[in-house]
Amino acid sequence: MLFQSLDKLKRQSILAAILMMALGVVMLICPESYVNTLVVTVGYGMIIFALVEMLEFIVSKKALIHYIIFTGALFIAILGVFILIYNQDLLKALGWLFGFVLVQDSLFTLLNALLFARRSNRKGWWMLIIFAIVLMALGVLIFLNPWWDSPTLLMRIIGGALLFSAFVSTLRLIWVWPFKNGKESAEDASER
Repeated sequence: MLFQSLDKLKRQSILAAILMMALGVVMLICPESYVNTLVVTVGYGMIIFALVEMLEFIVSKKALIHYIIFTGALFIAILGVFILIYNQDLLKALGWLFGFVLVQDSLFTLLNALLFARRSNRKGWWMLIIFAIVLMALGVLIFLNPWWDSPTLLMRIIGGALLFSAFVSTLRLIWVWPFKNGKESAEDASER
Protein backbone atom coordinates (compact mmCIF):
# COMPACT_ATOMS: atom_id res chain seq x y z
CA MET A 1 0.00 0.00 0.00
CA LEU A 2 2.78 2.46 0.94
CA PHE A 3 4.82 1.67 -2.17
CA GLN A 4 1.76 2.15 -4.38
CA SER A 5 1.22 5.58 -2.81
CA LEU A 6 4.89 6.46 -3.31
CA ASP A 7 4.73 5.33 -6.94
CA LYS A 8 1.65 7.49 -7.48
CA LEU A 9 3.40 10.46 -5.87
CA LYS A 10 6.46 9.91 -8.07
CA ARG A 11 4.36 9.79 -11.23
CA GLN A 12 2.46 12.93 -10.21
CA SER A 13 5.72 14.78 -9.50
CA ILE A 14 7.17 13.83 -12.88
CA LEU A 15 3.96 14.79 -14.68
CA ALA A 16 3.76 18.14 -12.85
CA ALA A 17 7.37 18.95 -13.80
CA ILE A 18 6.72 18.07 -17.44
CA LEU A 19 3.53 20.17 -17.54
CA MET A 20 5.24 23.18 -15.94
CA MET A 21 8.11 22.86 -18.40
CA ALA A 22 5.73 22.67 -21.37
CA LEU A 23 3.66 25.63 -20.16
CA GLY A 24 6.83 27.63 -19.53
CA VAL A 25 8.10 26.97 -23.06
CA VAL A 26 4.72 27.86 -24.58
CA MET A 27 4.67 31.12 -22.63
CA LEU A 28 8.20 31.97 -23.73
CA ILE A 29 7.61 31.35 -27.45
CA CYS A 30 4.02 32.63 -27.70
CA PRO A 31 3.78 35.50 -30.22
CA GLU A 32 2.31 38.75 -28.95
CA SER A 33 -0.82 38.46 -31.11
CA TYR A 34 -1.77 35.15 -29.43
CA VAL A 35 -1.33 36.23 -25.81
CA ASN A 36 -5.05 36.90 -25.25
CA THR A 37 -5.98 33.53 -26.76
CA LEU A 38 -3.47 31.79 -24.53
CA VAL A 39 -4.88 33.56 -21.47
CA VAL A 40 -8.45 32.54 -22.30
CA THR A 41 -7.23 28.96 -22.82
CA VAL A 42 -5.55 29.04 -19.41
CA GLY A 43 -8.81 30.29 -17.88
CA TYR A 44 -10.84 27.45 -19.39
CA GLY A 45 -8.14 24.94 -18.46
CA MET A 46 -8.25 26.11 -14.84
CA ILE A 47 -12.02 25.71 -14.70
CA ILE A 48 -11.86 22.21 -16.21
CA PHE A 49 -9.06 21.19 -13.80
CA ALA A 50 -11.07 22.53 -10.85
CA LEU A 51 -14.18 20.65 -11.95
CA VAL A 52 -12.23 17.40 -12.22
CA GLU A 53 -10.81 17.91 -8.71
CA MET A 54 -14.29 18.68 -7.35
CA LEU A 55 -15.68 15.51 -8.91
CA GLU A 56 -12.82 13.53 -7.37
CA PHE A 57 -13.75 15.06 -4.01
CA ILE A 58 -17.31 13.83 -4.40
CA VAL A 59 -16.19 10.21 -4.82
CA SER A 60 -13.36 10.38 -2.24
CA LYS A 61 -13.42 9.12 1.33
CA LYS A 62 -13.45 12.70 2.67
CA ALA A 63 -10.16 12.79 4.57
CA LEU A 64 -8.65 16.14 5.56
CA ILE A 65 -6.38 16.24 2.51
CA HIS A 66 -9.43 15.89 0.24
CA TYR A 67 -11.02 18.96 1.83
CA ILE A 68 -7.79 20.90 1.34
CA ILE A 69 -7.62 19.85 -2.33
CA PHE A 70 -11.30 20.77 -2.75
CA THR A 71 -10.64 24.23 -1.29
CA GLY A 72 -7.70 24.70 -3.66
CA ALA A 73 -9.89 23.59 -6.58
CA LEU A 74 -12.51 26.17 -5.63
CA PHE A 75 -9.82 28.84 -5.54
CA ILE A 76 -8.55 27.77 -8.97
CA ALA A 77 -12.09 27.80 -10.39
CA ILE A 78 -12.66 31.32 -9.06
CA LEU A 79 -9.38 32.50 -10.60
CA GLY A 80 -10.34 30.84 -13.91
CA VAL A 81 -13.69 32.64 -13.95
CA PHE A 82 -11.93 35.88 -13.00
CA ILE A 83 -9.55 35.48 -15.95
CA LEU A 84 -12.44 34.88 -18.35
CA ILE A 85 -14.59 37.76 -17.08
CA TYR A 86 -11.93 40.41 -16.48
CA ASN A 87 -9.82 39.90 -19.56
CA GLN A 88 -8.80 43.57 -19.39
CA ASP A 89 -7.23 43.03 -15.95
CA LEU A 90 -5.10 40.34 -17.44
CA LEU A 91 -1.89 41.33 -15.66
CA LYS A 92 -3.41 41.14 -12.19
CA ALA A 93 -5.05 37.77 -12.82
CA LEU A 94 -1.93 36.21 -14.33
CA GLY A 95 0.30 37.64 -11.63
CA TRP A 96 -1.94 36.36 -8.86
CA LEU A 97 -2.36 32.93 -10.40
CA PHE A 98 1.23 32.14 -11.23
CA GLY A 99 2.58 33.95 -8.19
CA PHE A 100 0.37 31.75 -6.02
CA VAL A 101 1.44 28.61 -7.91
CA LEU A 102 5.14 29.43 -7.54
CA VAL A 103 4.87 30.29 -3.83
CA GLN A 104 2.93 27.07 -3.19
CA ASP A 105 5.50 25.03 -5.10
CA SER A 106 8.36 26.69 -3.23
CA LEU A 107 6.74 25.94 0.14
CA PHE A 108 6.31 22.32 -0.92
CA THR A 109 9.95 22.18 -2.02
CA LEU A 110 11.16 23.77 1.21
CA LEU A 111 9.11 21.32 3.27
CA ASN A 112 10.47 18.37 1.29
CA ALA A 113 14.02 19.67 1.63
CA LEU A 114 13.78 20.00 5.38
CA LEU A 115 11.85 16.80 6.05
CA PHE A 116 13.16 14.33 3.49
CA ALA A 117 16.20 15.52 1.55
CA ARG A 118 18.12 16.37 4.71
CA ARG A 119 17.50 12.88 6.08
CA SER A 120 18.56 11.20 2.85
CA ASN A 121 22.20 12.17 3.54
CA ARG A 122 22.75 13.06 -0.10
CA LYS A 123 25.36 15.59 -1.07
CA GLY A 124 24.07 19.05 -1.88
CA TRP A 125 20.59 18.64 -0.34
CA TRP A 126 20.90 22.15 1.13
CA MET A 127 20.86 23.60 -2.39
CA LEU A 128 17.20 22.60 -2.55
CA ILE A 129 16.53 25.10 0.26
CA ILE A 130 18.28 27.86 -1.71
CA PHE A 131 16.30 27.00 -4.86
CA ALA A 132 13.06 27.02 -2.83
CA ILE A 133 13.83 30.49 -1.46
CA VAL A 134 14.64 31.81 -4.96
CA LEU A 135 11.42 30.25 -6.27
CA MET A 136 9.43 31.85 -3.46
CA ALA A 137 11.00 35.24 -4.23
CA LEU A 138 10.06 34.84 -7.91
CA GLY A 139 6.49 33.93 -6.94
CA VAL A 140 6.13 36.94 -4.63
CA LEU A 141 7.67 39.20 -7.29
CA ILE A 142 5.23 37.95 -9.93
CA PHE A 143 2.34 38.14 -7.45
CA LEU A 144 3.11 41.80 -6.67
CA ASN A 145 3.79 42.60 -10.35
CA PRO A 146 5.80 45.77 -9.68
CA TRP A 147 7.69 46.60 -12.90
CA TRP A 148 6.17 45.14 -16.02
CA ASP A 149 3.05 46.52 -17.62
CA SER A 150 2.69 44.57 -20.86
CA PRO A 151 1.11 41.11 -21.06
CA THR A 152 3.87 39.86 -23.37
CA LEU A 153 6.67 40.74 -20.95
CA LEU A 154 4.75 39.23 -18.04
CA MET A 155 4.19 36.03 -20.03
CA ARG A 156 7.92 35.78 -20.73
CA ILE A 157 8.77 36.27 -17.06
CA ILE A 158 6.16 33.72 -15.95
CA GLY A 159 7.41 31.27 -18.60
CA GLY A 160 10.99 31.57 -17.35
CA ALA A 161 9.84 31.18 -13.73
CA LEU A 162 7.85 28.06 -14.65
CA LEU A 163 10.90 26.55 -16.36
CA PHE A 164 12.93 27.22 -13.22
CA SER A 165 10.14 25.69 -11.13
CA ALA A 166 10.19 22.55 -13.31
CA PHE A 167 13.97 22.36 -12.83
CA VAL A 168 13.58 22.66 -9.04
CA SER A 169 10.80 20.03 -9.05
CA THR A 170 13.07 17.63 -10.89
CA LEU A 171 15.89 18.24 -8.42
CA ARG A 172 13.45 17.78 -5.55
CA LEU A 173 12.41 14.42 -6.93
CA ILE A 174 16.03 13.32 -7.33
CA TRP A 175 17.08 14.38 -3.82
CA VAL A 176 13.97 13.14 -2.04
CA TRP A 177 13.15 9.94 -3.87
CA PRO A 178 14.77 6.87 -2.25
CA PHE A 179 16.79 5.61 -5.21
CA LYS A 180 19.20 2.81 -4.39
CA ASN A 181 22.42 2.33 -6.26
CA GLY A 182 24.61 -0.75 -6.03
CA LYS A 183 26.91 0.67 -3.35
CA GLU A 184 24.06 1.50 -0.95
CA SER A 185 22.39 -1.85 -1.54
CA ALA A 186 25.63 -3.70 -0.71
CA GLU A 187 26.00 -1.67 2.50
CA ASP A 188 22.40 -2.44 3.48
CA ALA A 189 22.95 -6.16 2.86
CA SER A 190 26.14 -6.19 4.94
CA GLU A 191 24.34 -4.51 7.86
CA ARG A 192 21.77 -7.29 7.98
